[in-house]
Amino acid sequence: MKNRPSALPAPEILVVDDDLYLLAAIKQTLALNGYAVHTFGNPLDALARIGGNTYSAVLADIRMPEMNGLVLLERILAKDSDLPVILITGHGDISLAVEAVKKGAYHFLQKPVDEDIILATLARAIERRQLVLENRSLSQQLTATREGRSRFYGLVGSHPVMLGLYALIETIANESDPVLIVGETGTGKELAARALHAIGRPETSPYVAVNMGALPTEMIESELFGHEKGAFTGAIQRKVGKFEYAGEGTLFLDEICSMPASLQAKLLRVLEERSFTRLGGNTAIPLKARVIAATNRDLQAEIDRGNFRQDLYFRLNVLPVRLPPLRDRKEDIPLLIEAFRAEYCDDQHGEVGPCSPELIRQLMRQDWPGNVRELRNCVRRHCVLGGKEPTVALPAAAMASDVDFPEMSWKDYMEQQERHYIEQMLGRAGGQVSAAHRAMGISRKSLYDKINKYKIALHQFREEESGG
Repeated sequence: MKNRPSALPAPEILVVDDDLYLLAAIKQTLALNGYAVHTFGNPLDALARIGGNTYSAVLADIRMPEMNGLVLLERILAKDSDLPVILITGHGDISLAVEAVKKGAYHFLQKPVDEDIILATLARAIERRQLVLENRSLSQQLTATREGRSRFYGLVGSHPVMLGLYALIETIANESDPVLIVGETGTGKELAARALHAIGRPETSPYVAVNMGALPTEMIESELFGHEKGAFTGAIQRKVGKFEYAGEGTLFLDEICSMPASLQAKLLRVLEERSFTRLGGNTAIPLKARVIAATNRDLQAEIDRGNFRQDLYFRLNVLPVRLPPLRDRKEDIPLLIEAFRAEYCDDQHGEVGPCSPELIRQLMRQDWPGNVRELRNCVRRHCVLGGKEPTVALPAAAMASDVDFPEMSWKDYMEQQERHYIEQMLGRAGGQVSAAHRAMGISRKSLYDKINKYKIALHQFREEESGG
């Protein structure tokens, strides 16, 4: 009985048994059914041959003088964790065989072994082995592809955290659930949203971006959901809102924390019911767009302060995406510098030479509170001024003072400037971290980390404010 097409390469089966008569019988059965069979009477000799994905499966007796079947199984799987091991057991060894299956054996067969059962079990084991090897190969190819790339739909970086971000975007791009993108100012949240759209939505579908912080409060509802003629004074005709205009594309709600509380409730209802109505209308319009929201704030802190609905947060945060700050992936700074230099040259149809190694080293020492956007501005400033003066590419805080200062390391100088800047901003905000971190364009956590780093006493700014 032939169970395999003869045109396929013969799978190699390793058979281990100290019973030479049974060994010969199994070999004959398998060979007649198109398998390449390698037999061993000693398990140690068999172990020496395992490795390198050579074999498709192993058949082994569970009781042999040289080695217990459980020990043999452990040593085989230590060499090749995905190799199917089928154990042959006598009637009194059933409990031992069951334990072997729990430890990773593919299956066990009871003596006397039926020819059809052994062939059917072996065929299933080989099919699984082939699937495992194919999946491993595809995974390795995908990993190699990801590790070899440094650009991804406008995002630049080859740091492991960025490669993980690219993989996550590819994984969730074709889903319909909402996405919440979180990251400090300037980390590239809209680029991530555009990547999700480009991968997961039809090429011709709309990508609609709305900056919630830039819309006047009284216009937000009409802008998002549209309105009917006569819905309010000045509504002289029907208006299609962003939710409707996005169609089957993507609606990107940036700075979602700026949405008024009254509209947060309506947005929650729209996401739950997958439909909305125009202002002043009665007809429910299906929501077909994929909704992506973004924020640079600590949403849990906003919830604690009563500024953001917890139930809306849970509804938006189905598929969270977190963008890393630039300080956590400084190894990507040379790639970003070159990308921004090339971008400038393309925009201006000119040529600016690459940045010097010394300048790159200087830029890599910065913390970049404005993240990638701040670095881009520095590189463009360097390009505009012809790339002749390295200092023009340094952050403004590093060039703020014209007075003489004592000799110190670059790191100490930059920390001094950063501390001075933070103290100034805290002073203007009366020691209120919530106001200061928004003005500085960094997260609340980042500001607290820096306050702790420099041991800045918040109470002194609050006392100055209260004391006039």
